[in-house]
Amino acid sequence: MSEELFPEQESELLAQLEERVVKALEAVAVMKKENQQLRKDVERLEAELSAQKSKSKQAASRISKLLEQMEVSGE
Repeated sequence: MSEELFPEQESELLAQLEERVVKALEAVAVMKKENQQLRKDVERLEAELSAQKSKSKQAASRISKLLEQMEVSGE
């Protein structure tokens, strides 16, 4: 392609390229914002999971103690 572009074509191509670059930058900004929100959501969900695991362990411990008491009193 050794053809030279006319100034109008160059200008149009540059404008199209600039538009694509701007759209790409906007998309990156949106993705960064979504990524930050998703990271916050993950942190919150991990904290909730940890709290639920703790509650589950406490409940299992209480049940175990109750079963032991029932065995002792049933003997």
